[in-house]
Amino acid sequence: MTAKKILACSAVLCAGFAITTPAEAHAAPDCASGVKVIKPVVLEDPGRWTYTFDLSWCADGGTISWAEPSVTARVHSPACRWVGRIEESLTKTPDKAWSAFDMSEFSCRDGAGKEHGVNPWVVVTFHPAGAYDTSSDIAA
Repeated sequence: MTAKKILACSAVLCAGFAITTPAEAHAAPDCASGVKVIKPVVLEDPGRWTYTFDLSWCADGGTISWAEPSVTARVHSPACRWVGRIEESLTKTPDKAWSAFDMSEFSCRDGAGKEHGVNPWVVVTFHPAGAYDTSSDIAA
């Protein structure tokens, strides 16, 4: 999803982000104050899959003007597959901060061939000055 599409979403919820490649994730629009970024959040099942969530944003005059979340999914085992991003949101909070949420899904077969889905998720609350907090986990 392009930053222009995110800017157009001024409502409480913006959904439908596309998976971007790392090169696309860094193609953010200009930002006079300097683009702010989080340390990528990486969740994984070693040898099976890796999920990486990135976020960049710009704030001018103490207000966030755009935000660009991205997810990179890598499958390392033929027993697993990437199902996709199943829930995403980008919301403004009352204190001028924003919150980004992503929940994705991988499905892997066990030794008996039965598929089991897992859902890596991330929440990032980020502020105009560049501070941010993250929480993440893998839901079964």
